[in-house]
Amino acid sequence: MKFALGLGINARAENLETMGAFDIGNLDDLVTWFKFNTNISTADRDSDGDNDITWTSSHTDARTASQTTDLQEPTTTSGYIDFDGSEDNLDLSSQLTLTQFTMFLAIDFGSLSNETVLGKTNDADMFLRFGYQTNAAKFRFRRGDAATNNVDGVMDESLTTGEINLITIRCFQTAGGSDTTLKIELSKISGGEVTTNEIYSEDDSTFDHGDNLALNTIGVQTTNSAAADMKLYEWVVFDANLTSATRRNIQIDILNRTS
Repeated sequence: MKFALGLGINARAENLETMGAFDIGNLDDLVTWFKFNTNISTADRDSDGDNDITWTSSHTDARTASQTTDLQEPTTTSGYIDFDGSEDNLDLSSQLTLTQFTMFLAIDFGSLSNETVLGKTNDADMFLRFGYQTNAAKFRFRRGDAATNNVDGVMDESLTTGEINLITIRCFQTAGGSDTTLKIELSKISGGEVTTNEIYSEDDSTFDHGDNLALNTIGVQTTNSAAADMKLYEWVVFDANLTSATRRNIQIDILNRTS
């Protein structure tokens, strides 16, 4: 479903720059914020003569995402982190544990063939994956038991390679009940205009908001399986279901910064 301009979802990218007041870091319920071209270090942390990536959150949590194992080290250029799709990954200094959440991922995929964007190093049943079964419109999310906390979804619009896909994922308690709603939006920028489409919506999802989603690594499931071939530009997480107006501001802000 494509939102109409009258709903405030399509917007000129320069609007926030003109306003000059919007800052993701000032928003309530922010958990972590790995910001494009910000707080990325390539210092040789293990003294083996090569670069080691450390990306530090721009939020007060000050989490780091880092890697010192040579074969698993992604590279960085032009402000993003480049994962090669073999076993590149970054490990978080502290685990994210989420129930209800809103998450923003700005990704340029190199391929869409079972790309595990986020996972947990010691638990194969905690991950977010796109391009499931080599289908650019499919995803698989899991947050615990594979039989009861797994969702294999087909989106209304395929993700693409060679450009930034800004993916917004929301998981929250369905209004008026105890079920789980899972929604995904896809935002892109063209000619200075940001367009957001809702590409998945389910109000009785098995991706249960009442169960913890534990994440501590970027780019792989467990330690090195189903690795993602992607350029990660930005990753922002809130532990709340954000309003459409707040999401719109964040989407415009991220795409204006990364494009």
